[in-house]
Amino acid sequence: MSINDPQWGNSHRPEEKDPEQVPEQAGTAPVQPDAGRRGAELQQKSPVEPPAGGPQKPAGPPEGPPDLEVLWQQLVHRIRTKIALLLRRDPPAPLSEPVANRVTDAAPNDAPLGWQALSLQSWLIGVSLLIGAWLMSGFYLVDANQRAVLSRFGVITSTEDTGWHWRWPYPLESVRLVNVTGDRTLEIGAPSAKRQATGMMLTADQNLVGVAYAVVYQVNDPVAYLSRVEAPSDLLAALSETALREAVASQPLSLLQGTLAKPGVETTHAPFLEGVRQQMQLSLDALKTGVQVKAIQIQALRLPGPVLQAVKQAEQAEQAQIRTLRETQAAAGESLIKARKLANRLQEESTGYAQELDVATMRLNAANPKPDLAEAQNQLGALNAALRQQYPRLFDTYADLVAQTQPVSAVAKPKPATSNGAVAVPTASSWRDPDLMRSRDRVDRPGSGS
Repeated sequence: MSINDPQWGNSHRPEEKDPEQVPEQAGTAPVQPDAGRRGAELQQKSPVEPPAGGPQKPAGPPEGPPDLEVLWQQLVHRIRTKIALLLRRDPPAPLSEPVANRVTDAAPNDAPLGWQALSLQSWLIGVSLLIGAWLMSGFYLVDANQRAVLSRFGVITSTEDTGWHWRWPYPLESVRLVNVTGDRTLEIGAPSAKRQATGMMLTADQNLVGVAYAVVYQVNDPVAYLSRVEAPSDLLAALSETALREAVASQPLSLLQGTLAKPGVETTHAPFLEGVRQQMQLSLDALKTGVQVKAIQIQALRLPGPVLQAVKQAEQAEQAQIRTLRETQAAAGESLIKARKLANRLQEESTGYAQELDVATMRLNAANPKPDLAEAQNQLGALNAALRQQYPRLFDTYADLVAQTQPVSAVAKPKPATSNGAVAVPTASSWRDPDLMRSRDRVDRPGSGS
């Protein structure tokens, strides 16, 4: 090849040449186009006979799938080799040449493909792996707060405690884990609850009210819980509603409002709610359900429109009475303080006035032991006038006394007037109104420190 040849220098990149000029083997000259055509014509004129000894395997990638048995043997050989290296022992003998090269050998054209090409040993290995995976699925773990109930063909056979256990996998045996230490809550009647109450309840004071409540219970017998009752939630809802209706019918609305459960606040259990719990527990024990009711909590009360308005008015009236009672108690305390101060001052000035009068009388007697009547009266009148200037009167009438002892808040408010314009004087009965005094236990008395 000369330097002026256009193909010079491209022999190292056969992919950019004409396919007919690519050398078949390394170190041979490229086949020219004319030589290739002459070779093709010679092959058409005299076809090449196959060599003796039968058909040869065609070159190229294998057409059939690799043998599963061979793959398994190679995997086992690799594992044994690694174990021998870790234990510092001699490695196992290498696989035989036919087994090692069987994967790379191409399958004959007439051999079956796909799953039909697997041997009996390959099928046994695959089935063994499936059976092993099925048996491994029988292991299960039971937590500390759970109990495992084991069933065989749907019949409960035993229970298991905390830890790892094994059972025959499904469909021979099945296991159900039941929480036996945690509290469960069944909400009924709440807007976000899955169960709603069947209707409103009637209280002892003839008020219709919708009660949203919760049942807190715990499972103490998992076998009875799973075998005796098909739907424990439905049973608890029916028993709780029946017992609560009977209890609400004997309680007024005000007591029900005082038993509402508030989030974050520990509510004192009302006696009638404890009775509801005991009645439910007796019914559940008779059915042997394995459920223990721990508490009944009233979460909300829903009142009809007229009833709700009347209740609000009653609450406002009660608050007004309490506010009036507080103001009255504060005014009474202020009046008492002023009256005591006035009494102490009156006592001190009376004592001083009497002493001054006695001293002046003794002086007059000493100066004139036998005065005339008219002169004595004049002297006493002048002495009395002088003492009155020194000790003036604190009040002249009852109205002045009341004005001095009346609290400032009462003075600022106008007094109620009667029909004829006269000021209404409070009577003794108005200061001890039965309805007003009935709420005294709800109000802190002044000076109690609260």
